[in-house]
Amino acid sequence: MQKHLNSLLWAACFIIAIACNPQAKQQAGIFAANSSIDSSLDQQALQDTTFINMINHYKVGLDSQMNQLVSVTNEAMMSGKPESLLSNYIADAMLAIGNKYCQDNKLGHGIDLSIINNGGLRTSLPKGNISIGKLFELLPFENKLVIIGMKGSDLMNVLRYLAAKNGEGVSGIKMGIKDRKVDDVKIGGKAIDLNKIYHLISIDYLVNGGDGMNSFDKRENFRHIHMKLREAIIEHAKVLYQSGVEIKSELDGRIYYEQ
Repeated sequence: MQKHLNSLLWAACFIIAIACNPQAKQQAGIFAANSSIDSSLDQQALQDTTFINMINHYKVGLDSQMNQLVSVTNEAMMSGKPESLLSNYIADAMLAIGNKYCQDNKLGHGIDLSIINNGGLRTSLPKGNISIGKLFELLPFENKLVIIGMKGSDLMNVLRYLAAKNGEGVSGIKMGIKDRKVDDVKIGGKAIDLNKIYHLISIDYLVNGGDGMNSFDKRENFRHIHMKLREAIIEHAKVLYQSGVEIKSELDGRIYYEQ
Protein backbone atom coordinates (compact mmCIF):
# COMPACT_ATOMS: atom_id res chain seq x y z
CA MET A 1 0.00 0.00 0.00
CA GLN A 2 2.86 2.39 0.86
CA LYS A 3 4.42 1.93 -2.59
CA HIS A 4 1.06 2.73 -4.22
CA LEU A 5 0.63 5.74 -1.94
CA ASN A 6 4.08 7.04 -2.87
CA SER A 7 3.22 6.72 -6.58
CA LEU A 8 0.06 8.71 -6.04
CA LEU A 9 1.96 11.37 -4.13
CA TRP A 10 4.57 11.66 -6.91
CA ALA A 11 1.78 11.98 -9.44
CA ALA A 12 0.14 14.70 -7.38
CA CYS A 13 3.43 16.59 -7.10
CA PHE A 14 3.97 16.25 -10.85
CA ILE A 15 0.52 17.62 -11.58
CA ILE A 16 0.98 20.51 -9.17
CA ALA A 17 4.39 21.30 -10.69
CA ILE A 18 2.88 21.53 -14.16
CA ALA A 19 0.02 23.68 -12.95
CA CYS A 20 2.34 26.06 -11.10
CA ASN A 21 5.21 26.21 -13.62
CA PRO A 22 5.16 29.50 -15.56
CA GLN A 23 7.35 28.02 -18.29
CA ALA A 24 4.89 25.21 -18.81
CA LYS A 25 2.08 27.74 -19.08
CA GLN A 26 4.12 29.80 -21.55
CA GLN A 27 4.83 26.74 -23.65
CA ALA A 28 1.15 25.91 -23.66
CA GLY A 29 0.43 29.45 -24.84
CA ILE A 30 2.96 29.14 -27.67
CA PHE A 31 1.39 25.90 -28.80
CA ALA A 32 -2.05 27.46 -28.89
CA ALA A 33 -0.80 30.47 -30.80
CA ASN A 34 0.86 28.34 -33.48
CA SER A 35 -2.03 25.90 -33.95
CA SER A 36 -3.94 26.08 -37.19
CA ILE A 37 -7.70 25.85 -37.27
CA ASP A 38 -8.14 22.34 -38.64
CA SER A 39 -8.84 18.79 -37.50
CA SER A 40 -5.67 18.82 -35.38
CA LEU A 41 -7.65 20.84 -32.83
CA ASP A 42 -9.93 17.85 -32.30
CA GLN A 43 -6.86 15.73 -31.65
CA GLN A 44 -5.50 18.29 -29.19
CA ALA A 45 -8.86 18.42 -27.38
CA LEU A 46 -8.76 14.63 -27.12
CA GLN A 47 -5.25 14.78 -25.65
CA ASP A 48 -6.33 17.44 -23.14
CA THR A 49 -9.31 15.34 -22.12
CA THR A 50 -7.08 12.30 -21.69
CA PHE A 51 -4.68 14.29 -19.52
CA ILE A 52 -7.52 15.67 -17.40
CA ASN A 53 -8.91 12.16 -16.98
CA MET A 54 -5.47 10.98 -15.87
CA ILE A 55 -5.31 13.79 -13.29
CA ASN A 56 -8.77 12.92 -12.00
CA HIS A 57 -7.80 9.25 -11.79
CA TYR A 58 -4.78 10.01 -9.59
CA LYS A 59 -6.73 12.57 -7.56
CA VAL A 60 -9.43 10.05 -6.73
CA GLY A 61 -6.79 7.50 -5.71
CA LEU A 62 -4.87 10.06 -3.68
CA ASP A 63 -7.99 11.32 -1.93
CA SER A 64 -8.92 7.73 -1.09
CA GLN A 65 -5.52 7.09 0.50
CA MET A 66 -5.36 10.41 2.34
CA ASN A 67 -8.84 9.94 3.77
CA GLN A 68 -8.06 6.48 5.13
CA LEU A 69 -8.76 6.25 8.86
CA VAL A 70 -5.72 5.70 11.08
CA SER A 71 -7.11 6.24 14.56
CA VAL A 72 -9.40 8.42 16.69
CA THR A 73 -8.78 11.03 19.40
CA ASN A 74 -11.18 11.97 22.17
CA GLU A 75 -9.80 15.51 22.44
CA ALA A 76 -7.99 18.06 20.30
CA MET A 77 -4.20 18.14 20.66
CA MET A 78 -1.96 21.15 20.11
CA SER A 79 1.75 21.75 20.62
CA GLY A 80 3.11 24.12 23.24
CA LYS A 81 5.76 24.63 25.92
CA PRO A 82 7.08 23.48 28.26
CA GLU A 83 4.97 20.42 27.39
CA SER A 84 1.77 19.80 25.45
CA LEU A 85 -0.66 17.03 24.61
CA LEU A 86 0.59 16.86 21.02
CA SER A 87 4.33 16.89 21.68
CA ASN A 88 3.88 14.39 24.53
CA TYR A 89 1.94 12.05 22.25
CA ILE A 90 4.52 12.14 19.45
CA ALA A 91 7.43 11.74 21.89
CA ASP A 92 5.71 8.83 23.68
CA ALA A 93 5.01 7.16 20.34
CA MET A 94 8.66 7.60 19.30
CA LEU A 95 9.82 6.00 22.56
CA ALA A 96 7.54 2.99 21.99
CA ILE A 97 8.62 2.71 18.34
CA GLY A 98 12.29 2.85 19.34
CA ASN A 99 11.91 0.19 22.02
CA LYS A 100 10.10 -2.12 19.61
CA TYR A 101 12.88 -1.64 17.07
CA CYS A 102 15.52 -2.50 19.67
CA GLN A 103 13.60 -5.60 20.69
CA ASP A 104 12.92 -6.74 17.13
CA ASN A 105 16.59 -6.30 16.19
CA LYS A 106 17.97 -7.76 19.45
CA LEU A 107 20.18 -4.72 20.11
CA GLY A 108 20.78 -5.54 23.77
CA HIS A 109 19.48 -2.18 24.97
CA GLY A 110 16.26 -0.22 24.92
CA ILE A 111 15.47 3.46 24.47
CA ASP A 112 15.77 5.67 27.54
CA LEU A 113 14.28 8.87 26.14
CA SER A 114 12.99 10.55 23.01
CA ILE A 115 13.27 14.12 21.75
CA ILE A 116 11.24 15.90 19.07
CA ASN A 117 11.13 19.62 18.33
CA ASN A 118 7.80 21.46 18.35
CA GLY A 119 8.81 23.13 15.09
CA GLY A 120 8.47 19.78 13.35
CA LEU A 121 4.81 19.53 14.34
CA ARG A 122 3.17 21.71 11.72
CA THR A 123 -0.47 21.60 12.78
CA SER A 124 -2.72 20.27 15.54
CA LEU A 125 -4.75 17.08 15.77
CA PRO A 126 -8.52 17.62 15.98
CA LYS A 127 -10.90 15.68 18.15
CA GLY A 128 -12.39 12.72 16.27
CA ASN A 129 -11.19 10.74 13.27
CA ILE A 130 -7.50 11.03 12.35
CA SER A 131 -6.71 10.22 8.72
CA ILE A 132 -3.46 9.59 6.88
CA GLY A 133 -3.86 13.03 5.31
CA LYS A 134 -4.09 14.70 8.72
CA LEU A 135 -0.85 13.02 9.81
CA PHE A 136 0.80 14.15 6.57
CA GLU A 137 -0.23 17.71 7.50
CA LEU A 138 1.12 17.27 11.03
CA LEU A 139 4.43 15.70 9.90
CA PRO A 140 5.07 16.95 6.35
CA PHE A 141 8.86 16.59 6.41
CA GLU A 142 10.88 13.55 5.36
CA ASN A 143 12.65 13.27 8.73
CA LYS A 144 13.93 9.81 9.61
CA LEU A 145 14.30 8.24 13.02
CA VAL A 146 17.76 7.65 14.46
CA ILE A 147 19.05 6.13 17.70
CA ILE A 148 22.16 7.46 19.40
CA GLY A 149 24.01 6.58 22.59
CA MET A 150 25.39 9.38 24.78
CA LYS A 151 27.13 9.64 28.11
CA GLY A 152 25.02 11.36 30.72
CA SER A 153 27.51 14.23 30.89
CA ASP A 154 27.15 14.86 27.14
CA LEU A 155 23.39 14.36 27.22
CA MET A 156 23.23 17.19 29.74
CA ASN A 157 24.35 19.56 26.97
CA VAL A 158 21.32 18.50 24.92
CA LEU A 159 19.05 19.05 27.91
CA ARG A 160 20.56 22.50 28.50
CA TYR A 161 19.59 23.36 24.95
CA LEU A 162 16.04 22.15 25.59
CA ALA A 163 15.86 24.31 28.71
CA ALA A 164 17.13 27.34 26.80
CA LYS A 165 14.27 26.77 24.33
CA ASN A 166 11.78 26.56 27.24
CA GLY A 167 11.12 22.92 26.46
CA GLU A 168 10.47 20.61 23.50
CA GLY A 169 8.74 17.26 23.06
CA VAL A 170 10.30 14.57 25.26
CA SER A 171 9.46 11.18 26.75
CA GLY A 172 11.19 8.97 29.32
CA ILE A 173 12.57 11.97 31.17
CA LYS A 174 11.48 14.51 33.76
CA MET A 175 13.27 17.82 34.15
CA GLY A 176 12.75 21.27 35.59
CA ILE A 177 13.52 24.57 33.91
CA LYS A 178 14.45 27.64 35.90
CA ASP A 179 15.57 30.84 34.17
CA ARG A 180 16.02 28.77 30.99
CA LYS A 181 18.45 26.44 32.73
CA VAL A 182 17.97 22.72 33.30
CA ASP A 183 17.46 21.37 36.83
CA ASP A 184 16.61 18.12 38.62
CA VAL A 185 16.90 15.70 35.70
CA LYS A 186 15.49 12.20 36.07
CA ILE A 187 15.58 9.53 33.38
CA GLY A 188 13.47 6.45 33.92
CA GLY A 189 12.58 7.80 37.34
CA LYS A 190 16.22 8.00 38.48
CA ALA A 191 18.61 10.95 38.74
CA ILE A 192 20.77 11.22 35.64
CA ASP A 193 24.10 9.37 35.89
CA LEU A 194 26.78 11.43 34.17
CA ASN A 195 28.89 8.34 33.44
CA LYS A 196 26.11 6.09 32.10
CA ILE A 197 25.41 5.59 28.40
CA TYR A 198 21.83 6.55 27.58
CA HIS A 199 20.14 5.69 24.30
CA LEU A 200 17.72 8.16 22.80
CA ILE A 201 15.60 8.26 19.69
CA SER A 202 15.16 11.44 17.68
CA ILE A 203 15.12 12.53 14.04
CA ASP A 204 18.11 12.91 11.73
CA TYR A 205 17.32 16.61 11.23
CA LEU A 206 17.94 17.41 14.89
CA VAL A 207 20.82 15.00 15.41
CA ASN A 208 22.59 16.58 12.42
CA GLY A 209 22.32 20.04 13.96
CA GLY A 210 18.95 21.24 12.68
CA ASP A 211 17.03 23.89 14.61
CA GLY A 212 20.33 24.95 16.20
CA MET A 213 20.60 21.71 18.15
CA ASN A 214 24.31 21.04 17.78
CA SER A 215 24.81 19.21 21.08
CA PHE A 216 24.52 15.71 19.61
CA ASP A 217 28.09 15.72 18.27
CA LYS A 218 29.56 13.99 21.33
CA ARG A 219 27.96 10.59 21.07
CA GLU A 220 29.11 7.05 21.66
CA ASN A 221 27.18 5.39 18.84
CA PHE A 222 24.70 6.13 16.08
CA ARG A 223 22.13 3.98 14.32
CA HIS A 224 19.97 5.05 11.39
CA ILE A 225 16.86 2.85 11.51
CA HIS A 226 15.73 3.86 7.98
CA MET A 227 12.20 4.71 9.00
CA LYS A 228 10.48 8.04 8.40
CA LEU A 229 8.93 9.56 11.49
CA ARG A 230 5.59 10.12 9.72
CA GLU A 231 5.36 6.55 8.42
CA ALA A 232 6.34 5.16 11.82
CA ILE A 233 3.70 7.25 13.62
CA ILE A 234 1.01 6.23 11.12
CA GLU A 235 1.83 2.54 11.51
CA HIS A 236 2.12 2.81 15.30
CA ALA A 237 -1.25 4.56 15.65
CA LYS A 238 -2.93 2.21 13.19
CA VAL A 239 -1.76 -0.98 14.93
CA LEU A 240 -2.88 0.31 18.32
CA TYR A 241 -6.25 1.39 16.97
CA GLN A 242 -6.82 -2.05 15.46
CA SER A 243 -6.28 -3.47 18.95
CA GLY A 244 -8.76 -0.98 20.44
CA VAL A 245 -6.36 1.74 21.64
CA GLU A 246 -7.06 5.27 20.41
CA ILE A 247 -4.69 8.23 20.22
CA LYS A 248 -4.46 9.77 23.67
CA SER A 249 -2.13 11.95 25.68
CA GLU A 250 -1.83 13.72 29.01
CA LEU A 251 0.09 16.52 30.67
CA ASP A 252 2.21 14.86 33.37
CA GLY A 253 4.85 17.46 34.25
CA ARG A 254 7.66 15.79 32.33
CA ILE A 255 9.02 19.29 31.68
CA TYR A 256 8.02 21.98 34.11
CA TYR A 257 8.93 25.53 35.08
CA GLU A 258 10.37 25.93 38.54
CA GLN A 259 9.37 28.98 40.58
